[in-house]
Amino acid sequence: MADLTKEKRNETGFKEYQKWVLLGVAFLVSVIMVCSSAYQTDLEAVEVGSVATKDYIAQEDTIDEAATEKLRTAAANSVGPIYKIDSVVEQTTTQQVNDVFESLRNALLTLEEEEVFYDVVQEISLALPITLESRHLAAFETLSRYNQIVFGENCVDVLHQIYSEGLSADELEEGKDTAYIALSQTSWSDSLQDMGYVIVVAAMEPNLVLDEEAMELAKEEKRNEVDDVQILKNQKVLGEGEIVTEEMYEKLVTLGLVGSGSLETNLNLMVGGFMLLALAFGAVFLFFRWHPKGGVLEPKEMSILFVCYSIGLLFLWAMQSVAYYTLIPVSIFAVLVSLLIGRRLAILLNGFFAFLACLMFYGNLEILLYTFVLGAFGAIIIQKTKKRSNIMAVALAMAMVSVITTLALHLFFGTSIDGSLLVKVACGAFTSMMVVIVAMGSLPFWETTFEINTPLRLAELTNPNNELLKRLMIEAPGTYHHCLLVANLAETAVYEIGGNGALARAGAYYHDVGKLKYPMFFAENQSGHNPHDDMSPLESAHIITRHTKNGMELAKEYKLPTAVSAFIEEHHGTSLVKYFYFKAMKEYGAENVDEMDYRYMGRIPKGRESAVVMLADVVEAAMRAMLGSGKTLAEAEVAMKGLIKDKMDDGQLDDSNLTLSEIQVIQAAFMKVFHGMYHERVSYPKQEEVDQVKQEARAKIQAEKEVEAAQKAEEARKAEEAKKEEEAKKEAETVEETQETVAETTEETKVETNDDTH
Repeated sequence: MADLTKEKRNETGFKEYQKWVLLGVAFLVSVIMVCSSAYQTDLEAVEVGSVATKDYIAQEDTIDEAATEKLRTAAANSVGPIYKIDSVVEQTTTQQVNDVFESLRNALLTLEEEEVFYDVVQEISLALPITLESRHLAAFETLSRYNQIVFGENCVDVLHQIYSEGLSADELEEGKDTAYIALSQTSWSDSLQDMGYVIVVAAMEPNLVLDEEAMELAKEEKRNEVDDVQILKNQKVLGEGEIVTEEMYEKLVTLGLVGSGSLETNLNLMVGGFMLLALAFGAVFLFFRWHPKGGVLEPKEMSILFVCYSIGLLFLWAMQSVAYYTLIPVSIFAVLVSLLIGRRLAILLNGFFAFLACLMFYGNLEILLYTFVLGAFGAIIIQKTKKRSNIMAVALAMAMVSVITTLALHLFFGTSIDGSLLVKVACGAFTSMMVVIVAMGSLPFWETTFEINTPLRLAELTNPNNELLKRLMIEAPGTYHHCLLVANLAETAVYEIGGNGALARAGAYYHDVGKLKYPMFFAENQSGHNPHDDMSPLESAHIITRHTKNGMELAKEYKLPTAVSAFIEEHHGTSLVKYFYFKAMKEYGAENVDEMDYRYMGRIPKGRESAVVMLADVVEAAMRAMLGSGKTLAEAEVAMKGLIKDKMDDGQLDDSNLTLSEIQVIQAAFMKVFHGMYHERVSYPKQEEVDQVKQEARAKIQAEKEVEAAQKAEEARKAEEAKKEEEAKKEAETVEETQETVAETTEETKVETNDDTH
């Protein structure tokens, strides 16, 4: 037992070592490809001021961004200043002039006889920073109150005249000259004209300010009027022997004819890319290290994952210079992983692959989103190819996803609409269809090279026309029926825990093919005599336990896949054949019986699917026996849990990677199937009960008829009596009418007689 444990540990350690080696190699390959493609130093020793050693020819039509921008900048700079009138300036300055004259008038009103007007003005605060001479104030003081007001209004009118034509900062001197001329043409004295000039000039400010918004709009219009400067394909950009100017160098970088930056810049980019790759691979490492479902990948599956990743990475690296990124089969990685390993892992790792594509294409977000969307849909839709008739429909669906994604990215990133969009969409649709076709066409390669079981291959194995299954159906029909039931149980349970349901069904179909050698020694194929009644317990146990070895021989003969034949060897593990073991102890005594002689010589399940088939096998046989003997489903469920617990206690599930919560899910799934198979049916009545019910029904009907007849007779009698009463009543009324008539006649006769007498 110690040797087995040591061997098991060594095997597990080797698997873990192989997994991390493949992950490390994938990381190194990714670093090399990313750094060699996206982050590189100058392709040639071309520097500003150097002499070109060859002719540089444009490889494709391109817009000369630098020249275009230069022309647009010149056009924008040609826009002169645009002014707008600031009405607040005019209001403010005219108010200041009015305030000055009002202060002067108020000072005159409050002037005492002994005070001098000039001295009083020096002491008050005026609205404008002006210095008025004594001759100005003396001339103003001689004016009447009315003329003072008129003089002030004339000064304000001069301001209005200047502002009406607009006054910019550059025109202030011209505005002062205009004020001087306007005031000199008035009828006021020279002193007053000079006083008005001083006040107006002090208040004068430009009312024309720059209209920044209008200028920006005008500049933008000028920029839009400039057409793009085109560099045509095969056009000579720089000739041999010419001096490389800064403008020319930028043009060469834009066209990709020389490197994009200095060595220091590229080193920074490479270090940053390396760090991002390290973080991404670190996340993948932790997933496979810690995640319970991520860590169950077999070495073969890790090898497949590595090859799929390498294929996807090679496509990205080799096709990064194509005209349209939609030509790159970015979904090939997710599609292959979904087909060969599983949909969930493919969807998860597709995000990682999209991130890698973004790094390889200079951080291009369009590539990232395009890869992510197409890969996610590819991983999901490709599962529908389990039926070969769906392949073309899936290819068309992928093409439609590519078309929609390309258009959506085009709209989202605001790319200009031109003829290249249609070409890009067509390329994406074609490439996506080819990914599906190539992936499906490559399945024989994967199946042969890695011995994997794709859904299509498993579907072929579970076809009833398969030669080995047909033998099982004819030669051991009971076992065949048992395998079908186990397959239903196992597939339902595996689906609930997220395993490979198709593999579980195929394994369940073949798990008992070893019973073909001695079918009548197994209870489900017996129709009467049990041959074990004539055999010793040890002989019976050897025949029973040998069916796993016989099954492996048939699997080799019929070339069953290794994954399917593993179910044959593992579905009993090293379990004890309890019936014959206890029988032997009763007959020979416990001390004379070796338990190992009554155990299967297989191996315990190594995968979740195989473990589920083991549980489904033992549970199906027991449930069929219990429910057939009249037990209820509730009682059978208790027994089922006991059987599963026995397998756990016996160590049969130790290597299966099943968790306790998953085992509970499996139990629930089994009961769901059993409820459908053995639901309670309505019991049919016995013939005596049926006859009695019929007789009672007839008696009841006869009684109802008799009651109805009696009711009708009674109603007829009552109707006859009513009729007779009606007739008697009519006769009485007739007699009464007759008597009244006779009485009236007699009375009239008497009256006539009296009249005659009179």
